[in-house]
Amino acid sequence: MKKTSWAIVVVGVCCFFLRLSTYVMPEFLCILLSTLLLVALVVLLVVSSRVGFIRWRKSSHLWPAPSLVCLAFILCAYYFAPSMGRYISDWKFGRHLAEYSRVVNGLKNGTISCATPCNANVEVIEVTSRPAHIRDIWGARCDDNGVIVLFRVDTDVPLLHEGYFFKDYGVTSNCNIRSVSPEVSWPHVPYIRHIAGQWYRFSDQPGL
Repeated sequence: MKKTSWAIVVVGVCCFFLRLSTYVMPEFLCILLSTLLLVALVVLLVVSSRVGFIRWRKSSHLWPAPSLVCLAFILCAYYFAPSMGRYISDWKFGRHLAEYSRVVNGLKNGTISCATPCNANVEVIEVTSRPAHIRDIWGARCDDNGVIVLFRVDTDVPLLHEGYFFKDYGVTSNCNIRSVSPEVSWPHVPYIRHIAGQWYRFSDQPGL
């Protein structure tokens, strides 16, 4: 019973923090390991429940404890880790907001340009230095002096597209008429989450 309990605690703690990290900064290895450990917790829950009912209850009144602890770790990893991860991710974004805002302001006032004309058309933005953990930056200028700027997060997760975008243009703008916003023009990244003001997070995976 003690060995099983210790195994549950070790696997549960590792699973929680690995799953938490996938929402803060997605990495392929962490996602893979957290998934495997979550499956291991489910297996441990079944084993501890069965062995506890058959053997441990004959010698201890605490025989349900390992199963309950295992269930608690599963619920924490599944429900609480994502919300905590999003909170930490947004906090990290806030720490670098000045770097993101410099790019937005540069595109607005013309000190930063696109690789090709980006009038109501999202194109790559040429910058000398990008904010931390950003792979590339895309943007579009609008005819009402508005802009949309997208910052794609640098991650090694295959087929994952996520990042942040700033959107500031009016309803009559050519950017709005041509629907350059990710909500419409990027159907492969359907998950949009508002952060603050005119800043949003986008992803092709739910919960991020």
